[in-house]
Amino acid sequence: MYALQTKGRIRIGALDDAAPFSSRDPSGRYAGFEPDLGRELAKAIFGPRQDIDSAIEWISVDRSTAVTALTSLQADVVIARLPTTEERAATVDLSDPYFITGERILVRSTESEIKDLADLDTKTVCVQSGSGVDAHVADANDSARTLALDTYASCVGALQQGQVDAIGADELTLWGLLGQDPNTKIVGRPLVEERYAIGTKKNTSDRYGFLPFLNTWLAGAISDGTWGRLYAQHISPLSKETRTMP
Repeated sequence: MYALQTKGRIRIGALDDAAPFSSRDPSGRYAGFEPDLGRELAKAIFGPRQDIDSAIEWISVDRSTAVTALTSLQADVVIARLPTTEERAATVDLSDPYFITGERILVRSTESEIKDLADLDTKTVCVQSGSGVDAHVADANDSARTLALDTYASCVGALQQGQVDAIGADELTLWGLLGQDPNTKIVGRPLVEERYAIGTKKNTSDRYGFLPFLNTWLAGAISDGTWGRLYAQHISPLSKETRTMP
């Protein structure tokens, strides 16, 4: 933290085209849940500023270059939908999760029987061919049936016509389907869970204490309502859900 304060800036790796998590607006400014979380982190390091972006150097990354941006010293932290894995944790330090998502189930708004994975007994879940979600549905409930179609748009049609009872997909895809058919809702625990963490370079002599600082700051941002405010601003319009913690 002292080294960052001495430099007067923090380099944050962010995604360019992954709304609502992170994208660039027409002016080129980073916007979304993750950039705003990064701004809150910068405030915790540098104190309140009229323009906190003056203390941030944004580094464009994608999910394939996020880790190398840290190991090559291009970025100080990366907030870019970085999933926590043992392999990744061996290369860079990872914070506690700031977002937990995964594959879930979409049903009709009038559906009252399907509330969680146990309710999929003898029900038919539509998935996109080749997505692998069908195997995850079977793992979650071996009494469920699956129907694989070429596109999720076809799954929406099948759901509307009553040919299937639910659609299984990652949460981000389901948010998009909610926009196509507002007469639907997302239910249940994730079939498969994915945890996003803030990545930073591995602890070295000048970095002792930085990961605990990140985790303490993140816990504070959750407890004081900052996380929930950012979720409501950026994610709730798509997810139609209210959350106060990851």
